[in-house]
Amino acid sequence: MKRGINLISAPVLAALVVLLFHQPAGGNPTDSSIRQLRKAVTEQRDGSHLRLLLSLRQLRDPSLKPLFHQLTQHPKWQVQVHAILGLAEIDPNPRVDPWLISHADPFAQEHIIINALDLDLIGLDQIKELLSWGGLNDHPQVLLLGELLNQNQEVDTNVLAELAQSSDDQVNGLASCLLLQLGKREHFERYLQDLQNLPGTYHQPRKLWLFEIARKYKLTSMLDWVEQAVIDPESDPDLVYWGLMTLIQLDPPRGMARWEQCLGPEPSKRALVRYSLLLLESCDEATQEEFDKLPADDALLRNMAGAGRALCTGENIASSFVSLLELGHTKSTLWIQETIEELPLEQATPVYVAMINAVSKDHVRDAHVALAVQATDKLFQRDPETLLNLLESAEDDSLLQQTILLGLFETRSLAVGQAAAKLRRIGSGRADSLALLLIAKHASTISDQDRHQIGTIAAGGGRVSDVLQIQAAWLYLKHSESLDHALSQVTAVGP
Repeated sequence: MKRGINLISAPVLAALVVLLFHQPAGGNPTDSSIRQLRKAVTEQRDGSHLRLLLSLRQLRDPSLKPLFHQLTQHPKWQVQVHAILGLAEIDPNPRVDPWLISHADPFAQEHIIINALDLDLIGLDQIKELLSWGGLNDHPQVLLLGELLNQNQEVDTNVLAELAQSSDDQVNGLASCLLLQLGKREHFERYLQDLQNLPGTYHQPRKLWLFEIARKYKLTSMLDWVEQAVIDPESDPDLVYWGLMTLIQLDPPRGMARWEQCLGPEPSKRALVRYSLLLLESCDEATQEEFDKLPADDALLRNMAGAGRALCTGENIASSFVSLLELGHTKSTLWIQETIEELPLEQATPVYVAMINAVSKDHVRDAHVALAVQATDKLFQRDPETLLNLLESAEDDSLLQQTILLGLFETRSLAVGQAAAKLRRIGSGRADSLALLLIAKHASTISDQDRHQIGTIAAGGGRVSDVLQIQAAWLYLKHSESLDHALSQVTAVGP
């Protein structure tokens, strides 16, 4: 499917701050802060204004409403996307406003809906209101209909049948798949026939996309076709792998029945690793015996098998996950991240702690920091006491302390500001700046000294990146009671 504009997730965005920082700059802090905000509302050739708008959204600050409301009328549709999503995120019940979407640029409408679905900012009421409006382009319309079907809601098959005639391959493809799920097969058959008439180079990418559609919308009616592609001896190994993943996710017994056959009698190391991941994905159906078949002479495969057996038995889950995590294998780490969200707290917490503490080891890579930032956010949501104890015990100005502080930028909890206020701050180092930003974000008032230092950060003197400088600028103006004056200058936006 088409994806939205490049909205970096907040935890990853925050992780970038560790690597990107500006040198100190002088000037009046009010003027510097206004200049920073102008950068966010004025189109930059490198697209950096969108990154700055995303950072402002991360504040979730109700005082941003006037700015975002003004930006919904911005001449650039990408800015409209951020403004309308930003307003939704500020709301106590985070939901996009269908009226604002209906008055946005058509490109903005499409990307707002895509991102709102990804970020859970759109509910059934908003979906039904947008569909009743009748002014949406085909692509966002079929996405909303797919979401209705995904939530077991009634869908108008006549509208889908019209969309299945669209000249846009993705629109008619998704509409045809949704109609198949509703028992109307002729559109899907025609889509497949049209695919067969295309040059061969189109076949595999289009089939992979159809597999993705089946997984995303849980279209079990497509599984017969998926399975035929999986067992076809002419199918490319990548096609077989992704088709098998689709079977396993939507019908685990059916997928597992094909697992060993697809792996083959003499698999390569790459195939063993990929199919072991599928085995981990299907732990509810997989057995210890199947994990025992994995070679024990390879550290990665051995630890993947250990993690799988732990899930099968319910024993030593945390320790086996940490052992696998320490190998630094990207895809198994992603699997761990997803899986521990479903684990009981007593099993998940040690794994989150290991992810965070990894930044204290030698030879730390950017990926370790990004993972630790995300783990901080997740652990705080589930076990705030443990996370705040980690912060309190972290060495002052250490990378660990900075990482934990970065991971706390997403939450709205007042406890974060209170914890940051307890930290030792003796200068303008990066950790000091991060702590002060968290204090200013959550406090109704701050001291004159802290306000002055926030102004210094906004002007570039806090050793943080531009994505946090912009937050400092907003917080400085807010705590200086200068927002009205600033907005009168900032919101005179142009192309």
